[in-house]
Amino acid sequence: MLELAARIVATYSLVVWLGGILHLALAAIPQIRTLEDRQTRILLTAGMMKRYNPYSWAALTILTISIFYLGLPKALTGENVLALPGMLIVSGLFAADFIHSFIYGPRAARGDIHARKKANILAMSEIPPALALPAVIILI
Repeated sequence: MLELAARIVATYSLVVWLGGILHLALAAIPQIRTLEDRQTRILLTAGMMKRYNPYSWAALTILTISIFYLGLPKALTGENVLALPGMLIVSGLFAADFIHSFIYGPRAARGDIHARKKANILAMSEIPPALALPAVIILI
């Protein structure tokens, strides 16, 4: 019963976290880029991130804990060979999102063009492994 609850919690957390990332990457950020005033773009992006980040971090933390709850016992006993890769995927995403949110993101919000490029590359690089997480939740 607890395993089923962990899978459900992981699924909803993934929807909140990944849905927000996809919305930002595919809709909001590209639309903001069409604005001519650079300061307005920076303010809008920073404002969206300030509102989204608490939800994102809560969801990603819950997702990570759920994946480890599901996978760690199976990885330690060798019961499931996909448990360790699944935990590595979610750990890597957590680390990448941390670097994006707390290192490059704030620098980009202050107008650092190089940090903005790195933040965008890092954000887009999170999408492919994040898309593997539904399979991880099912197969762990």
